[in-house]
Amino acid sequence: MRNLSPGLSAVALVFTIHLAGCGLVPPTLAEVWEAQDVRDDMVFSIKRNILCETIAAIRAVNGTIPTSFGPPIPNDYSVQLQLTLDIAESSAFTPNLTYNQTLTNGAQSGVTIGRNWSVGVSGQLSSTATRKDTTYSYWAVGQIAGPGKNKKMCPPEWPTDRRSSSPLVQSDLGIARFLFDHVKAADLLHSSKPGAKKPDKIDVYSYDLKFVVVSSGGVSPQFKLIPLSGGGTPILNLSRTRTHELLLTFGPSGPGGFRPSQISFGQHLNTQLGSTLSRGPGGF
Repeated sequence: MRNLSPGLSAVALVFTIHLAGCGLVPPTLAEVWEAQDVRDDMVFSIKRNILCETIAAIRAVNGTIPTSFGPPIPNDYSVQLQLTLDIAESSAFTPNLTYNQTLTNGAQSGVTIGRNWSVGVSGQLSSTATRKDTTYSYWAVGQIAGPGKNKKMCPPEWPTDRRSSSPLVQSDLGIARFLFDHVKAADLLHSSKPGAKKPDKIDVYSYDLKFVVVSSGGVSPQFKLIPLSGGGTPILNLSRTRTHELLLTFGPSGPGGFRPSQISFGQHLNTQLGSTLSRGPGGF
């Protein structure tokens, strides 16, 4: 059998190390190649990026889109954040062997015919480990996006560290585009005013963004010995699936501003429930 080149051997080794332990130990949020400081601060980096992009989006729409109700996202609104980080790792070992036996040649109608028989044996051992981290945050718009708020928390004073492998850190989350699209529509086709009751504006906006990253691999050795042979199909399969999801709901605050209004919380809960059900019985 020809040996693998050093380059291919290195690639195979790195890939195997990356997926080693799939389904056998509690999954980690970070990838194995990430620096230790990035691994330790992943959740913080994700939430900071979401917060800063949310603040920038609120200020952008409030500064450029005048409405008949005043600012599209007023200070008495609030933002609910549901952050869900799912990891599913699995491994499957499926060995297969074939016992081959060559027999003496036979003859039929004067023609010599080679004879042999074989029997195959196979099995499977698999394991799956799942992890789900869920956090909920509540922010009053006036406290996070008011004049001079969070200057030291967000760019440009504190640049965003994009080294994390999470798509929620590396990507433009599209929050500003979402708000621009929907506040324009809400201004022209807004909810009916609730009379003298507060708040005067009751439009609610929910934004559900999900990234699913799948990495998988397998090992398929092939051999032919006397009297055994095997291979042709993977005997070891490894898989890792990461689902990073954020759910943002912009809506009126409740009494005192310390909790969301009933309509805001109800929409947030319904969207969260719909997202959970769409994942199926396994939750992934």
